Amino acid sequence: MMPGRSGSSAPYADPAAQISTLPRAPDALAIFAATATLGQQGSVGGETARVTRAYNAASGRECREILLGYGANERSAVACRNDDGSYVSARPLLRGSLR
Repeated sequence: MMPGRSGSSAPYADPAAQISTLPRAPDALAIFAATATLGQQGSVGGETARVTRAYNAASGRECREILLGYGANERSAVACRNDDGSYVSARPLLRGSLR
């Protein structure tokens, strides 16, 4: 037996595997994307949010681009529809060109 180890032969549980089985908290951006229409303004996490466009991603999923914040603090976020009809936050599109 190695020092510092108990006599238990149970393998260590993988924390990452345990996290994936936990229920997910509601995603405020996804909820807004599912209920808002193009151009509609609302609030996500206390920030101003506005749906600026809807498009089909290369994966075939319907996605919505949402601007969060106001003025100089404005940033883009994306939510896409899953097969079950719910929306989930996704990576935003790249802006500008790559150098």
